[in-house]
This record gives sequence, C-alpha cells and structure tokens, in this order.
Amino acid sequence: MINHKSHKEWRRIAKKERRRRIRTLNAKKRDYISPREYEKWCKDQESLELIELEQIEKSNQEENDKWLKAEQVALEQWKKIQLKNELLLQEKLKQQAKLKLEWEMEKEKRAREAERLKEIEEENRKRQEIFMSNLNNFLNGDTIEPPKELLILYETKPNSEPCPFFTKTACCRFGDECSRNHKYPGISKILLAANMFGHFGLENANFNEYDTDIMLEYEDSDTYKEFKDFFFDILPEFQKFGKVVELKVCNNYEKHLRGNTYVEYADVRSAVQAYRTLHSRWYGGKQLSLQFCEMTSWNNAICGLQSSKRCPKGRACNFLHVFKNPVKLLLEEKRNSERQGRTTSRSWRWSESPERQSSRYKDNERYFSTDQDRRRHRHRSHRSKSSRNNER
Repeated sequence: MINHKSHKEWRRIAKKERRRRIRTLNAKKRDYISPREYEKWCKDQESLELIELEQIEKSNQEENDKWLKAEQVALEQWKKIQLKNELLLQEKLKQQAKLKLEWEMEKEKRAREAERLKEIEEENRKRQEIFMSNLNNFLNGDTIEPPKELLILYETKPNSEPCPFFTKTACCRFGDECSRNHKYPGISKILLAANMFGHFGLENANFNEYDTDIMLEYEDSDTYKEFKDFFFDILPEFQKFGKVVELKVCNNYEKHLRGNTYVEYADVRSAVQAYRTLHSRWYGGKQLSLQFCEMTSWNNAICGLQSSKRCPKGRACNFLHVFKNPVKLLLEEKRNSERQGRTTSRSWRWSESPERQSSRYKDNERYFSTDQDRRRHRHRSHRSKSSRNNER
C-alpha cells in the first residue's frame, strides 16, 4: 500500500527547492554585470554627480548672492543710521551751544538788571532820605512849602468825568469801581477816617425788615449819647497836632458813609502830622485808615434837608447826615487850654494795638465793648425777669 502522505511531503520539498534554485539563478543573473554595462553605469553615476555638484554650486551661489545683497542693504541702513545719529549729535551740540549762549546772555542780563535795581534802590533810598528830611523840616516849621512829592493828585479814571458825589463828599458807594473819575489829593487840610464811629443803632437800623423787634429798645438819643462820648474822646487826640476847624461824624446808614469822621485842620502841616501819627493806630478795637480828601464846601457835602428832617431818603441819603457837635470847637479849644495844667487819664479806646476785652465783661459768652452795650444787656435781663415774674 502506497503512503500518500510521504509523497505529498516529497512534492512540497521538491517545489520549494525548485523555487530556491530559480531565485538563486535570478540573483546571479541580476548581480552579474558586464564590463561594458559597468563602465556605462560609472559614466552615468559621474554625470549625475556632476549635475548634483552644479546644482549645489548654483544653490550656494544664489545663497551667497542673497547674503551679499542683504549685507549690502544692512550696511547702507547702518550708514544711514550713523549719518542720522551724527546729524542729531551735531544738532544737539548746536542746541547746547545755543542754550549756553542764551544762559550766558541771561546771566549778563540778570547781572545788569540786579545792578540797575541796586542803583534804583540806592536812588530811591537817597530820595526817601531827602523826602523824610524835607517832611521833617516841613513838620517842624523850618520850611513853608511841603515836599513836592506830596503835591500830587491821583485819579482813578483820568479820561472820565468827575464823580459828583465823590467831589462833594469824598465818598462814593461804588468806590474805585465807579465809572467816573475819583481824584485823591496827596495832602490836604481834611482827614477822613472811614467808619471810625461804630454803634449798634447805626449798624442794625436797616438790618432785616422781618426782624422788627431788634430796634425796639434803641432810640436816637442813645446813639447821640454814645456819639458825645466819642466826640470828647477823639477831639483832644486830634487837637494835639494843631487847630481843628471842623469835626463832622456821619450818622448815615449807608455802608460807605456810616460812621465816617471828617477832621479839618487850619493848616496842611497839622493834617500831615496827624496823618503820620494816627494812621494805622487802633481805636475801639478797629484800626484807623486815614486818607486826605478835598471837598468844595461843607454846605455842598451835608444834606440841606437834614436839619429840618425833611430829607425823603432819610439816613439812606448819599449826602452827609452828621451829628450835631455837643460844643463848638473854639469853645472846646479854650477848655482844653485851661486844662493843660491838669493831667487826665488816657481813654481806653486809643491804643497802639487791638484791645483785649476784659473777662469781667463776659456774660453768656458775649463781650460788651461799650457802656451802652452793657446797659442795654442789663435792661434786657431786667425785662426778661419782669416778664417771668408776671407769668408767675
């Protein structure tokens, strides 16, 4: 019996061997190259290498050209930047030189200005010394004419018409802002102390139309009593410097006239001495601000209807409503001459600096500067006590 299994195995091995021999033969045929083919293959390889080298050299040349071109562009840009920096440096040096020159010129200008100011200051000092010497000579009576520096006239608006109220009363409700011209003399016989006399009856008369009880306890007689004390207090002080011809105190309610005190001397020398001594002095807790003024006449300054009490505007009038002096000035001068031998105590109202209120006048954190205010406070306290007793 034939073994089929071994025959199949033999045929499989035979086919495998046959395929191996064929592969070996094909490999030998493939690996076998003839000398002519080898030579041809070598030439082909050389030609391919040459072509590849040419391409590499061409590529390298292109890259080198690009680099050279880029380097040339960068070099040109660098040259431009260097040129620009050089121009900026030159401009900076020019600017520094210009600033240095300007600084030197400014320094020289300041030195010349300082020297000029020093000369002006020295000239002003000498002029001031001459002026003070002439002023002292004038005040001492050595010379008749006052210094020419005082013979001046200051105008607020020289090209405008003169203010009629200022010309007559030396005061204007608009002050220097008035649209018309105000003329201020350098010196004159008349001194004006603005708002020197202060009193509750003047300051609060037109305070508030709804506060109708504020003036119930005050009368004109109270204000006039306070004015009499004021009159006899300031007159001797002003008469120390010369003969006082007129002394007028306004009782107007308007702010620019309220409490204004006019003092007219017989000569200019006395007025200048009084101004020099009393200006910026303190009186009754207020610093005096004196000024020279000119008025055509007292009749033009004082309201003509005041004496008959027929002025339609009352104390709101822009003309002067003045207190009636308690005595005539000539009579008062005689009395003062008789009292020269006697020493009198100086009034508390006059001082070189603001007075400090005494603690004894302090009541319920209020200060009373005058006897009239203290009497008024006591009268109010008495009325309040009486009303409480009536309620009980």
